[in-house]
Amino acid sequence: MRRIALYCRVSTDNQEKAETIGNQLKDLYKVYNKTDVVKVYEDNPGSGADPDRAGLWELRKDAQKKLFDVVGVWASDRLARDLKLSLILRDEFKELGIAVEIMGKEREDSEMGKFMGVIEGAIDEMERARIKRRFISGRDRRMSEGKLIGCYPPYGYDHVKRDKEKGTDAYFKVNEKEARMIKNIFKWYLELESIFLVTKRLKTKGIKTRGKNKTGEPNFFFCSTVSRILRRETYIGNHYFGKSSPCVAKFHISKIRKHRFTGRCRNPRADWKLIKVPTIIDEITFNRVQAILLRRAKRRARKSMYQFLCTGLVRCVRCHRLYGGKNQRDSRRDKDFFLYRCPQANTASFNEPDCRARTMSAQKLDNAVWVYVSELIRDKDRINNNLALTKKKRESEKISNQKIYEELLVERKELKMKKSRLFELYSDAGFSKEDLKIKIGEFDLREKSIEDQIVIKKRELEGIENMDAIEKELERICQIYRKRLNKASLN
Repeated sequence: MRRIALYCRVSTDNQEKAETIGNQLKDLYKVYNKTDVVKVYEDNPGSGADPDRAGLWELRKDAQKKLFDVVGVWASDRLARDLKLSLILRDEFKELGIAVEIMGKEREDSEMGKFMGVIEGAIDEMERARIKRRFISGRDRRMSEGKLIGCYPPYGYDHVKRDKEKGTDAYFKVNEKEARMIKNIFKWYLELESIFLVTKRLKTKGIKTRGKNKTGEPNFFFCSTVSRILRRETYIGNHYFGKSSPCVAKFHISKIRKHRFTGRCRNPRADWKLIKVPTIIDEITFNRVQAILLRRAKRRARKSMYQFLCTGLVRCVRCHRLYGGKNQRDSRRDKDFFLYRCPQANTASFNEPDCRARTMSAQKLDNAVWVYVSELIRDKDRINNNLALTKKKRESEKISNQKIYEELLVERKELKMKKSRLFELYSDAGFSKEDLKIKIGEFDLREKSIEDQIVIKKRELEGIENMDAIEKELERICQIYRKRLNKASLN
């Protein structure tokens, strides 16, 4: 008796609604007996190029536990649409003694079988590239014609989907309830000229957002949300696509990433695609709000009349926000007191309770820091020790960056080898020039992306190499300040 695990996958929500998973299982149960099936693993939806699918991860973990002997799939592209991932999975299952069968048929373990596996994986990857190319081409064509494409609508609108049967295109429909809130936000900002006070009024009136968050529950507005609403041109009828593009993020929140491009970079305004939508705010009101935002931004850029040495350096032990400086007037003593306090003490976020962390005297903290810094500048040995620790840290970063840099070079070399092998592979298999051109174009895009990352890592390595010059400059600055510290003071 064989222990069989079935794996099914769909790529999009539309396929899930069309019961494609059910169709796959229906065909698989014609080949396998239900009594032999140990478990069914599903990914709906899940990309064939994504190795971090929940169902696939569970399948691989159970394979390590030897819970089954056979993995049955409806088609090879259900397991993976990436050649590298497909070969890795097949080798992994083979080492565990688990057979991979497509509709009950296992590929023969011979040179010809391995060759056909590579061809099959390459075809699946090429088909995915063609699907992606057709999707991008269709999307760009519709945007060039001024037609709306599928997207999450901004606050104040509902997205009406495209109906192919009726021949109607997608469009934004004004949500009257949310539109009234948008008009009130603009009206209140013209009255109060403060994003914080507008957000506070929304909280007072019990007005919440739509509810697009991790919990799915509506929250009170954040100041950043109100700021984006006030600056969004969609409300005067100009909705833009292509404002940003995916890029390599400098910092990653999650350890496991589905793809390399987890960051976003802003595109030039000339590259934005304009789509006309119904208006909620008239242009006169919108322009008045933009003028006030610009004027207040210039005011914030001016130097503060109060100086706080440790602003943005002290973190709250309760809510982990950065402390800010504040002057507090004591009318009885006719005196100003300068304090550091948590911004949540004054409700920085209306979705969280006020922070009860204690304030700190700015004079005491600043004096303590000033004494420490001045003593540090005078102590040559201490500076040298700190520089040595910094250099050690830089060296560890250099090793890490050097490793990533070398991996990128290897990946670029492998891509070039794949491109050279493609000509022989496709010519022997009798593929068309169009398919070859599409595949080569896909490799060119990946190679360009790798080249950009190589340039970035090279610059980072060059910056680390300049550490010696930075140390010398720091020592020179310390010498200058040592001469001035005898007469210098915090005030």
